Amino acid sequence: MEIRLSSHGTYHHQFHIKWIPKYGKKVLTGKIKEFVEKRLNDIEGYQPDIEIEKHSIQKDYVHLIIIIPPKYSVSGVVGKIKSNTNREIWREFK
Repeated sequence: MEIRLSSHGTYHHQFHIKWIPKYGKKVLTGKIKEFVEKRLNDIEGYQPDIEIEKHSIQKDYVHLIIIIPPKYSVSGVVGKIKSNTNREIWREFK
């Protein structure tokens, strides 16, 4: 466990996020799975404060162990990750 420093304190906010495709469809296979993995690894380039410690992509869900600093809301970060990933999947795989 690594304690992180912010301007006014220390933190280690580790969250376990599980997200499911619409209607629980088993669509996260093959090229879509590879695409989602690549996009999850790119998140740290766009948001250097946010760190994905582990991720697992199954056929019907995605697990994330993610560290989010207290200056961001968890729902906001997860919402952005899901919406951006979904939009890029629709563009790539119509």
